[in-house]
Amino acid sequence: MKSSILILSFFVCSGLNAQKENLNLIRWHASDKVEASDYQLIRNSDLYCFISNDNDNLYFDVKVKDQGTQNRILKEGLTIWISMDGKEEKKMGVRFPVGSQNQGAHRKTDHQENNSVPDGNPVNPIALANTIEIIGFTTEQQRHFPSDNHDSFRGSVKYDEAGILYYKLVIPIMKLPVRNTRAGNGAMPFILGIEYGYLPVMNKQVENRGPRPSSLFHSGSSGSSGSKLYWINNVRLATSK
Repeated sequence: MKSSILILSFFVCSGLNAQKENLNLIRWHASDKVEASDYQLIRNSDLYCFISNDNDNLYFDVKVKDQGTQNRILKEGLTIWISMDGKEEKKMGVRFPVGSQNQGAHRKTDHQENNSVPDGNPVNPIALANTIEIIGFTTEQQRHFPSDNHDSFRGSVKYDEAGILYYKLVIPIMKLPVRNTRAGNGAMPFILGIEYGYLPVMNKQVENRGPRPSSLFHSGSSGSSGSKLYWINNVRLATSK
């Protein structure tokens, strides 16, 4: 599937009331620097988001001002869910960071890390945001990557001087099962989910579906884990600048 068939601008605001058939267009990725005006608030959340793409990658930039939400992301992790089937379902996703309290929850066969610290000298959770876990990518054998990997999935989290947390995740488009429309006018729209505070279920294959699509953005929790989950429906990739 050629990655050159993609889309243009991602607009979400707290008062947006789009119809189900309206498209959520992603902006073309022109620069790694995201302007303050590019971020848009995800309805009913503490997250400001900007999504873009070029011919090679899909870029997620998230800004988090709320300290409680920052702590949950760093300690419990954040997952970007991707559904190509028109359903809000959690079958394929990228988890970054995995969360400082989840370190060691996965088997370190793909990527070994040493997170041990001397007694009485705990590591800041942001220092442990250094591993990416992929979920449900059937063509990928490797499941864990260092976050500074430049050849595949990569990500970063950092604070600015004002204490705002900035998150970036880069997903190679060639890793996504993007489908062309029958009309030949680009890739079919898909659904994205942003979830933080999700606790992974180990050694089980669980199909965990969200509610049926009913609006552009809405929030939900994932069972007793108390996670926060926000869906973005009808997403299409930008085709050009």
